Amino acid sequence: MMRTRRSSRTAGPLAVAWVFAGALALSLAQASEAAAQSECGEYISGGPNNPASGTLVGSHRVTLNIGAGAGVEGLGLNLGLNGGITVSFNVGVYRMHDDDHRSFRCDDYTEWDLQ
Repeated sequence: MMRTRRSSRTAGPLAVAWVFAGALALSLAQASEAAAQSECGEYISGGPNNPASGTLVGSHRVTLNIGAGAGVEGLGLNLGLNGGITVSFNVGVYRMHDDDHRSFRCDDYTEWDLQ
């Protein structure tokens, strides 16, 4: 039986391809999960302790960018540290039973007052 040696030059690109395929599969799975959670309900009701109810009349996407930074200068060096987080969610606008329009986050249905 004859053995064949694999070239070490092909191992690197193959590993990169596997990493890329794994990252792609993970990103696609997260996108579909996020899409399923982002849809606003057509109708909301507060239940027996809060009888307010409403019908969806529109929705929009909200993206919040929260960042912080710090810098240090001295001895000819300039070191900067930056960081942040981005949060996105959908907000639904509902016409309530009393004809008032109110906005609610579609992921947890808390009232959204920031426009």
